[in-house]
Amino acid sequence: MRQTVLKLGVVMLIYFPVCNAQPSLSDSLPNYPLQIDLPLLDLPFQRDASRTGELFDSYSMQQALAVTQNLHRVNYHFNNKLWHRILRPDTKRKQIYNRIAANVTSGLVDYVFTYYGVVLSPQWMHEEFHRAGLTIRGIRSYDETYNRFNGGFANGSVSRVKDEDLVRLKKEAPQELVRSFAAGIESEFLLLRGLQKDNFYSGSRHANIALNILLTRHAIDYVNQFKQEGYNASIDSMNAHGLTVADRDFVGWDFTPWVYDLHRPDEPYEARGTHPSGVGIDRAIKTSKLTNEEYRYLEKMGRMQYLNFLSPFMIGINRIRLNEQTAFNFAVRHYPNSFGYDLSADFFIDHREKQYLISLHGYRNKHRLLPGIEVERSPYAFHNIGKKRLLLQPSALLWLQPRDFYDRKATPGGLLRLQGSYLLGKTWRVVAIAEGKTKGWVAGNPYLDAKFGFRLGISASFDSDGKRATVLL
Repeated sequence: MRQTVLKLGVVMLIYFPVCNAQPSLSDSLPNYPLQIDLPLLDLPFQRDASRTGELFDSYSMQQALAVTQNLHRVNYHFNNKLWHRILRPDTKRKQIYNRIAANVTSGLVDYVFTYYGVVLSPQWMHEEFHRAGLTIRGIRSYDETYNRFNGGFANGSVSRVKDEDLVRLKKEAPQELVRSFAAGIESEFLLLRGLQKDNFYSGSRHANIALNILLTRHAIDYVNQFKQEGYNASIDSMNAHGLTVADRDFVGWDFTPWVYDLHRPDEPYEARGTHPSGVGIDRAIKTSKLTNEEYRYLEKMGRMQYLNFLSPFMIGINRIRLNEQTAFNFAVRHYPNSFGYDLSADFFIDHREKQYLISLHGYRNKHRLLPGIEVERSPYAFHNIGKKRLLLQPSALLWLQPRDFYDRKATPGGLLRLQGSYLLGKTWRVVAIAEGKTKGWVAGNPYLDAKFGFRLGISASFDSDGKRATVLL
């Protein structure tokens, strides 16, 4: 099945990029809006990072996501401008060639950036999402993608974590430990979601088909990795490398430990046994340690990962126009999380110049499937405030969620967010976000407890001429 999907993706990469609503030839030629967002202050995460001693060594989930998304935006923007000059899309044939060329060169940059650049790439972001769950619990760690600058092998690993810290985390907050294991691929789906927002709401025309396929395939392969013949042997190799506790990855391969601790919230972390070296705890979980129930559950999660391919965005179709007043799109996402998984469907809607993102969530643990709904809308604009322009954008998420994998109750909860943007001129603006949530899991938020948060940052918007582009969501 996987090979069939990948072959289909290659065909779509060649044929369909032009289908994503390039303007008709009677319209003006497209510009390529570029938005750069940088949340400089993120509380309470940075307060927790300061207490952990990692204020300048650890990024919040939203900061890491913004940095990586910005770099991909820049890649697509300049590739679009390059091919706009080389193959000006002023005929239907040139539109097709222009989109194919932009997707190919953008995809090559994405590949090199991710697997050879490493730092600030999706691989770096993946590890920073892992680390966020440790940082808020006072646990220090190290992202080994930084070895690109510090010497050694730059790889996707989180090291320098003490055994006693993991023992404490499992004892005090077992769901947070489980969530930290799954948070890596959570980051990758949020990155794709952010780029999809750019394409649908802002008309950015990111040539990101290759990244869609690359990251989705990576998530599928990673969750299904445990079925490979050499999986347990790779853990032996990992253990042979980690002779000292500081050298060891905090989880090993992510998803056998995830399913192991998901099913065993009351088992002490030290029950894993002694590391093969004779020093410390054996962190990485082989398939031989899984029960039949755990193994079958992980097989199910691996199959469900293929649902992430269900979106027209995957093949470069960014808007589906229903009539002159309405356009839409959709994307399905499967997030393994602290209590099982969230299966969500995002619906992107543009109707009468008002734009909405409506997401339907299905929160599933061992016993129950519970609903949730998320709504965002385009900003409200306020004029004549200090001769500037103020934009306010509300969003809300309401849910019924289980507390853990075995919980039979439905706990109501939600999140409210208000984003304000104050325009400083044609390009720059100050952005402030206030957010409050009850207990529960939210993608991109490291806290499972009730928490109030505040982010403050800057944003810049450009079109192909360097002028401000209108970004509606």
